[in-house]
Amino acid sequence: MNPSAQLMERHSLMATSETMEFSVEAAGPCRKRVKVNIPTELVTMEFEKSYKQWIKTVPMRGFRQGKAPRSLVEKRFGPDIALEVKKTLIDSAFDEALKENNLAPIADPELDLESVTVEPRKPVAFDFVVTVKPEFELPELKELSVEVPVVGIDEDDVDDALKQLRKRKATFRPLDAKNKIENDDLATLKVRGKIGDTEHFSNDNMPYEVGSNRLVDLITEGMDKELLGAKAGKSFGTTGFVPAHNANHPLAGMELDLDVELIEAKRPELPEVDEEFAKAFDFDSKDELVGAIRKDLENRLESDREKFIESAALAKLVDETEIDLPDDLIEREVEDMARRAAYEMQMQGKSEEEIAQKIVEIRSRRAEESTRELKAYFLLDKIVEKERIIVTEGEVRDAVAQIAAYQGQTVDQMYALLRDSGRLGGLRNQLREKKARAKLRKKVQVTDAPADASGKAKKADKKPADAEKPAKKTAAKKKTTKKKKS
Repeated sequence: MNPSAQLMERHSLMATSETMEFSVEAAGPCRKRVKVNIPTELVTMEFEKSYKQWIKTVPMRGFRQGKAPRSLVEKRFGPDIALEVKKTLIDSAFDEALKENNLAPIADPELDLESVTVEPRKPVAFDFVVTVKPEFELPELKELSVEVPVVGIDEDDVDDALKQLRKRKATFRPLDAKNKIENDDLATLKVRGKIGDTEHFSNDNMPYEVGSNRLVDLITEGMDKELLGAKAGKSFGTTGFVPAHNANHPLAGMELDLDVELIEAKRPELPEVDEEFAKAFDFDSKDELVGAIRKDLENRLESDREKFIESAALAKLVDETEIDLPDDLIEREVEDMARRAAYEMQMQGKSEEEIAQKIVEIRSRRAEESTRELKAYFLLDKIVEKERIIVTEGEVRDAVAQIAAYQGQTVDQMYALLRDSGRLGGLRNQLREKKARAKLRKKVQVTDAPADASGKAKKADKKPADAEKPAKKTAAKKKTTKKKKS
């Protein structure tokens, strides 16, 4: 299309948009009904443009390209042209109605396309419903108060961190027939993992630290009970699952039956924590190493405290803010989870009766959780808007650089991959939400929870190793199991 024709087409669309008429009315929580009237002149103009394009581009037997009479084109392609005109007018009406009325949809507009009739030389009237962000008042953040448990670092924490470092420098002594397996021993296992009758992996030489509850990517159930006190050659069955948060794993959120054989076991001999040990980790002295460990633990404790404040404050906002949400939004999220659960259970060979029962449980439990999650999302979005939070391109590039380093790619490669796959916008939204949470944390009033009866600092509850069990094993929310590092 030449520049002159492009200019004429843009002018035609602008003229169409300017003379459409819209009215908006409430249609329930977060829903607006938009009524559209398109005058005859604009409908006729769109038909004329469409016919000219069809005559110009569609070959007709017996006529040179672009020379077929309109009456013949109309007779043969009239319904197709009318459908094309209808879609063009409706798309234009959607765009202009949303722009003119400052509507920000969070779902596709709802319209019965078949009910809209478009004919030459006749006006067009229709209405559609759009789901938009909820309208509500954000409470004063500085008036919120949250109570945070007092948590401190003690010598046991430092010793645990040192123990992890000592394990990295440990030597291993094979256990003989007289020795029984204990916690911290290193077992070598032959493992077969199945879901139903389908084998998903096998490994004849898998290392497992007794007491860790983790077998590479799997969180195990009953592994330690079988191994403690055992000797080489023992065979047994147990279960394990891949945490649901491990989204890139093909078995994420799924439970496996494990056939295990104990091949051998070794006992670690941990080095003493002395000056030589400290130098192995590039520290000049034992005291310097211990000081660095303590500082690292304190930094991570402060990070955990900040996250706790953010979560507690957001939960309180959810409780105290009235937000009407459309049922279809909640139902859509619940149904998405139900479909995923059904698929996973089918892969596990569960019966239709078991699947149906589980879906009922999910729908009844998940509705309330989904409501709270949606409210939290809109509250954070409101904080972004009210506090005028922005994410700079530099901050996006820094986040991309972290992902690139993890994936072993250059920043430019990862940036292009995220952009081309449509995930760059999602990353920007995550950064925006992170800033909103930080703003919330800085504004709320924080009070310390009282110490326990002994007067010692109250220790945070440790999350169980099975905190991410599949839905079929627990109804608890998904949590991330934390490991101590130095």
